[in-house]
Amino acid sequence: MPALGHGLSFPLSEIDILRDCVSVYCEWLSALLPNPKSSVPGPILSDPNHYARIIINHFYYLFVPRGAQGPDVINRQAVLCHRVLRTLQNIAQNSPCLSEDTWQTLLLFLLHINSALLSPPTIKVPDESEGAPSSTLSLNFTGDVPEDAGEQLCERVLSVLFETWLLACARCFPPPPLWNALRESCQRWRHRVGLIDQWNRINFALTRKLIGFMYGPSFPEITISAEDDLNIIPTNMSRDCIAQVWYRILHIIGNPVDLSRHTVISKTPAFLKYAISSALVIEPSQHPCLQMLPSIFLSAMKGVSGLVDAFLGVPNTSLDNLNQKGRQISPSSSFSLSAECRGEDAARLLANGRPKCNSILHLFGPWLFEAALINCNLQASPGPQHKSDVGSNAGSGSRRPVSVFAGEGSRKSSDSSAPGDSHADRLANLTPQHFQSGRAEALGALCRIFCSKKTGEEILPVYLARFYIALHQGLRQSDPSVSASHHESGHSSSSRSHGIRNGICSETAASILVNGVDLFRLDLQGVVSLVPSVLGVLECVLPEGELNAPSHLPVTLLRRAATHVLLSILPLPLHFQGLQVKEVGSNSGERLALSHLRPQLVNLLTSALQVETDPANTQMLLGGLLFCVQDAALCEVMDSISQHNFSTDRDHNIMSSGASDTVSSHGDYNSLDESCEVLSDGSLGQVGSSNFSSAATSHATLTSATDGEVLPVLEDSDSAHALFVRAIYLVCHRLISSWKSDVNVSLAGLELLSGLARLSIAEQDGLECKRAVKWLCDYIAYQCSRPPRAHSKDLHSTIVAAFHCASVWLVAHPYLLQDKECLATVLEVVELGISGSKSQVKSSDAPRLKHEKELKPASMRVRDSAEALLSCVLSQVGTFPSVCGAESLSSLLDEMTLLRHCNTWGGSDQLTRDTAAQHFRYFVAQNSIMLALLEQPLGNHQDPQPTVTALIRGPFGRVAWTMQLRHLPRHKSSAKLYTVNPGRPLPTNDVGIKHNVKPKYFPESVERIPLCKADKSIPTLESVIMNDEKSALEHDKLLQILDHQIAFEESVRRQVERETSEYPDVETECVAPPLCLEFQTARLLLSHFGFLSLDALQESVESAVPSLVALDSSMAGFARDLDVLDTTNNRTVDTAHIFYVRAGQSAPQDIMSNVVSSSSVHPHFLEFLNGLGWTVNVYQHPGWTGLTSTAFTVTSPPYDGTGPVDVNHGGSGFSGRSHVLYWSDALSEIAFVVPSPTFGQPSPGHQPSSTNNINTVGFVLDQCDRVGGGGTGGGSGSERSDSLPPYDGDVETGSSISSHTSQISYGHGNENKNRKFGRQTSAMSCNDHKVFLVWLESFDDCYTFPANELLCETVTGLESSSWKDKEANVYIIYIHALTNGLFRIKLQGQNAKLNMAGPLVDGQVVSRRVLGTLVRQTALNMCRRRRLESDSYQPPHVRRKLRIQEMVQKYRYEMNEPEFYTHLFTSPLC
Repeated sequence: MPALGHGLSFPLSEIDILRDCVSVYCEWLSALLPNPKSSVPGPILSDPNHYARIIINHFYYLFVPRGAQGPDVINRQAVLCHRVLRTLQNIAQNSPCLSEDTWQTLLLFLLHINSALLSPPTIKVPDESEGAPSSTLSLNFTGDVPEDAGEQLCERVLSVLFETWLLACARCFPPPPLWNALRESCQRWRHRVGLIDQWNRINFALTRKLIGFMYGPSFPEITISAEDDLNIIPTNMSRDCIAQVWYRILHIIGNPVDLSRHTVISKTPAFLKYAISSALVIEPSQHPCLQMLPSIFLSAMKGVSGLVDAFLGVPNTSLDNLNQKGRQISPSSSFSLSAECRGEDAARLLANGRPKCNSILHLFGPWLFEAALINCNLQASPGPQHKSDVGSNAGSGSRRPVSVFAGEGSRKSSDSSAPGDSHADRLANLTPQHFQSGRAEALGALCRIFCSKKTGEEILPVYLARFYIALHQGLRQSDPSVSASHHESGHSSSSRSHGIRNGICSETAASILVNGVDLFRLDLQGVVSLVPSVLGVLECVLPEGELNAPSHLPVTLLRRAATHVLLSILPLPLHFQGLQVKEVGSNSGERLALSHLRPQLVNLLTSALQVETDPANTQMLLGGLLFCVQDAALCEVMDSISQHNFSTDRDHNIMSSGASDTVSSHGDYNSLDESCEVLSDGSLGQVGSSNFSSAATSHATLTSATDGEVLPVLEDSDSAHALFVRAIYLVCHRLISSWKSDVNVSLAGLELLSGLARLSIAEQDGLECKRAVKWLCDYIAYQCSRPPRAHSKDLHSTIVAAFHCASVWLVAHPYLLQDKECLATVLEVVELGISGSKSQVKSSDAPRLKHEKELKPASMRVRDSAEALLSCVLSQVGTFPSVCGAESLSSLLDEMTLLRHCNTWGGSDQLTRDTAAQHFRYFVAQNSIMLALLEQPLGNHQDPQPTVTALIRGPFGRVAWTMQLRHLPRHKSSAKLYTVNPGRPLPTNDVGIKHNVKPKYFPESVERIPLCKADKSIPTLESVIMNDEKSALEHDKLLQILDHQIAFEESVRRQVERETSEYPDVETECVAPPLCLEFQTARLLLSHFGFLSLDALQESVESAVPSLVALDSSMAGFARDLDVLDTTNNRTVDTAHIFYVRAGQSAPQDIMSNVVSSSSVHPHFLEFLNGLGWTVNVYQHPGWTGLTSTAFTVTSPPYDGTGPVDVNHGGSGFSGRSHVLYWSDALSEIAFVVPSPTFGQPSPGHQPSSTNNINTVGFVLDQCDRVGGGGTGGGSGSERSDSLPPYDGDVETGSSISSHTSQISYGHGNENKNRKFGRQTSAMSCNDHKVFLVWLESFDDCYTFPANELLCETVTGLESSSWKDKEANVYIIYIHALTNGLFRIKLQGQNAKLNMAGPLVDGQVVSRRVLGTLVRQTALNMCRRRRLESDSYQPPHVRRKLRIQEMVQKYRYEMNEPEFYTHLFTSPLC
């Protein structure tokens, strides 16, 4: 054996001897295996451990570097080394008899060979292609020595060392001296890239096991792709052992931040020896292998960052992600910023059972903070507490940081203690800027840790302080050209004081933005002190069209992150109007009021909109812009109401919500003791602190203001009016110029314009409103004029949305139609939408008449929306709300109500809809308007005039008119044009001469004409009578009758002659004729309107139905269908259900029970509810109530439900049983229902099946569909998506409502026949989507909210019969109240093509004053976009029109023209 051991030390030229020695020893080592080889000597078999230790020690000589050798020779040595390592690893894994001494010998051997190979500096010259980051400059050091064996064997010897060490921990735990040796050795190998790679590999494997038994199987585990890595950890290793080994291995390389200091890494004997022996290197820190330190440091920081992600529960955390070039974005950040992350159940970004931030910071905080503060010369505030830990080993992670600057002393002593060293000049290219990638990784990990803070979680003030300083420095050092020297302490704290150059964003700033999007969405104390620093970086990123971002980071993702941060900062200036902040790290006394930053924020927002090209980013910016305008408008309104912006009663003064709530402020640390303060006495507010459970934190609370305080006033450029004008101009201009081709951005812009139209601004300029309407019309005209190949469903959706937006503007600003130019523009675009072309393209052109144009609308959807705009102009603009209120656009009068007020009504209580319909005549004009005519005068009209009462049911609602035929105007009707008693007329005797002339019917000569034979062929009467006795008797009777009649007529003639012979007569008086009290007023009305012409009663080539048809109201089912028509609303109706989730709740019953009492909900929750709409009683409310059984009817409640809502309820008063929250405008209405548990009353979501209740729309429709589904073609496929449940039965092709165009013809040309208008599919509605508004006490509960379990409580009656069998689309708006008075928004479920309905944006932070308005608008826009996306949706007026056409086919009188006229002249039905 001594000879073999000596043979292993031979030079590599004797490779054969070395190979034979290795072979012999490897054969002999099999004695430790269960089946040793036969060539093993007997003594070795008898005592294998003793001889194995000798052999292992001899193997050391094989691994000793032989000096300068050629590559081939080194490769031969490597082959032998690999064989030895395989043999030893096999023995360690499979040997059952290894003693403790043998284990220690084996571990010491592995440590020695690694030291021999890895301790010397790397000889190979690195280049950028081999792993150096992009920020590492290529340092052209060259040497005359070839590659060493350590570089070639580095990865292998390290992997065997760590894997064998783990085996030893499971079977024979190494003693402390071995652990110390391992730690010291690894710290001498840190210049090797392979060490950090193996360190990361072992850390991930151990962390995977550790997390598995610490947090359970439900916690996301680390993904390890390599199969070998999955088996690194021995299966028999106990949990305590895993925890011990994990912690020791984690600290095995010491402080990873030392990798950024080449002077520390090079302070080893091996580097000193090389410097002494080499002529090229004078100092150890000059060795060329140190060029790899930036790459090694980045790899170490990636490993620490990956461990942080693993403990946070970030999904898809894996070792492979560490190998991505320039990774400073964790999967959680990239996933949250991705536009495709809006799946129905998006993967949870962070585990619910993750550890607290303090726990993670205890482990990794010292390293991450120190790495984040590389190259930052800080000037701390005076005080000995900042130097208490300068000499401590803070970087080792063995103790918690207790000072903001813990560990900085050691870093400064090693980094900048000798600024004049000569090696710093020679290694000028290796500057701290080359370590920015690793620093950015550390900053990103810190941001993710702090952004993982749970609701109510406390973070130690020392960590917050150090974090804010690190962020400030990371944002400040954002340009590589910025010097590392400290900025002057008196530097201004404006947005340009951070060394930022426009269009350039460094890795550190980008990492902070991408990983810290939630910084201002959490309740972090004192986070507002970072606003000036963050604002400076945002001005670098957002307004620049050409942004120089880090190469590994997409510009779109960076701008999206910056947009998220901007949206979370927007409400701060108006919310904390009096708050003044001091920039972090500044020693100057200069402070900045947050309210002064608002103009800068608004300019930044508008500038970003002008250059943004990404659709998702643009929609987010549009949501922020609308929020700014609405917030400013409401703020000015409240300022005008109250002289004090702040009040001590924060629950009643909405303007005081932001100021009176707790403001994030400082703790008991001195680095941020002045970063968040309010003005002192006599200025705006006072500082007051309230102690919580933790004595380490305190909050600054703004108290009430004094009368003499002067509040900051909004500047002109920041006023609501200025923002209103800027928003209109910017959005309209971009909408026409660059957004028109993107459907989502166009819809977002139109939604913003609709929101602006509803704003009440005192100084609103009518010219700007007119310009907005003009731009909308131009947008519609441009979209309609695009070439045919560009026309698509998405294009038509934008046109439909633009028509709706124009309607909103005109209803909100009716004075616009007083302008002739505006009115002409609107009517022109209506004509374009209905007919497909304008009558007069240019003002100089001659207008084309209607019959000269071909009817070619862009699509039926466009035509419908244009008709809706025209109806809105004619009936709603200037008249909304009507006398019936905003709850109903239609008249509340029906047949039964009118009949009860008739003069002929006897007052019977047995009046039903069927009997009432019998008193009316029903006609349908133009196949779309139903006329119900009552010919009986109402009781309140005493004048006996021809009166007709008409109920006109059309596509746009129901109206009631009473018309009278008058020959004089009403103001002249009272004058009598005849005397009451005219008296007798004067007698007139000269009555003329009366000639009695007897007329002759034949000439006198007729009797002289002789008779011929033909005359005699007819027998005479006498001859017939004489021959028949019976005939003679009958003849006698006839003669008697004639004689009696002649006598009667003669007496009458004499009486008349007597009466008229002398005038006046004493028995005759001159009186006025009696008035006519019966008129055929229905016939008169139809005749006056031109409906009774022959052409109107005949079928035409354009329509198979005449212009006027009569309906038979006596047919069975007529009254029921009439009810269905009346309950088909003429506006879109939606329902939003509201839930309140207390912290930790996930059971549906617990959630619903929260709203029973006001004491169990947040005080602002009820205020939020009242901001959504107004309270209505479902039984006295004629509009939508959220349930079909109580909607659109005024009935008596089944119990005493007419009283007011209980004042002590927590929202249950709006459950729909007696009251709901309601909001409507001229185009839509929405009900807000708060489901609550039932207490002895039927739940509104579960209706009993009653065939007697005609108002149960689902039953009515079901019956109508079955009755009308026969051969009459009256089957129903056009269910109202807003008031009726769709019918799932088979729809006949020839049904009147199976296609939108079945009753409409556009001519007989081939072009029209081949062209398909509108939707060719069934008109079934899409009402299986739900909108939930969820108030969260704890934000993390949004991931466990039981949306599917609560669907059964949200049934409205509009759903299809199979909606429960398929996955329902649930759109959820989560609202989380922050402790500073603001509200965090989270949107879920917008995964459709037309996604991201605004104005609220996922992650946005909004103020209290606009919360209700923005939530309501977002809910409406979600439903509206859902309807736009549906292929089968039909507008309300189309559904009403099709209902009327269906009744025409079912109840039409089949009469020709004479029969129709005869029917008109019959007596009225009574």
